[in-house]
Amino acid sequence: MPKKQYHHKDLRNALIEKGIEIVNSEGLHSFSLRKVAAACGVSHAAPYSHFQSKEELLDAMQQHITDQFSQMLDQVILNYENTPELLKNMGVAYVSFFVDNPHYFSFIYSQSNAKIDLTFLGSDAENFRPFVIYKTVVSKLLNRVNYPAEKQIDVIIALWAFIHGLTSLATMNNVSYNGNWKQKVIDYMDIFALSFLKITED
Repeated sequence: MPKKQYHHKDLRNALIEKGIEIVNSEGLHSFSLRKVAAACGVSHAAPYSHFQSKEELLDAMQQHITDQFSQMLDQVILNYENTPELLKNMGVAYVSFFVDNPHYFSFIYSQSNAKIDLTFLGSDAENFRPFVIYKTVVSKLLNRVNYPAEKQIDVIIALWAFIHGLTSLATMNNVSYNGNWKQKVIDYMDIFALSFLKITED
């Protein structure tokens, strides 16, 4: 089989994307740089121009997803900060990102080393960055409506679990649903925001 020709950056991204697919379909136990190279149609030595080991590639795969997810959330905050639509649009962004990339959802939450600290005691530097972005936004919203400080952690966890659960359903092949997840999450967030968070639109 003829080897594919990649530009330097394109090969790195191709290795990352193929690596995510392989881990999701075959598991970590059979993952190797050689297997990823074969899937990309390049020589067995080609990945070593970017990654010195499979562990380094796995870290890059995790970072690749984390960066894209974080950038999407940051853009929503930039567009909707200080508006009643912020929380809803962050929920839509969460669902949309993983509905468009279901293999990312499976990898980041089931196969990667991403850590989500729900004790709120650890350093944010070691916490999953999208979760840090999310909890910071929700905390600001709760403070704005004078939500009791001792209950804020419960709200943050409940909201994260709510959106994460919807996203999990939306990315599962064996779940049937005749609505549009990206659209319905707005309705679901309205229910949560109005009845639970007590955040009302002006």
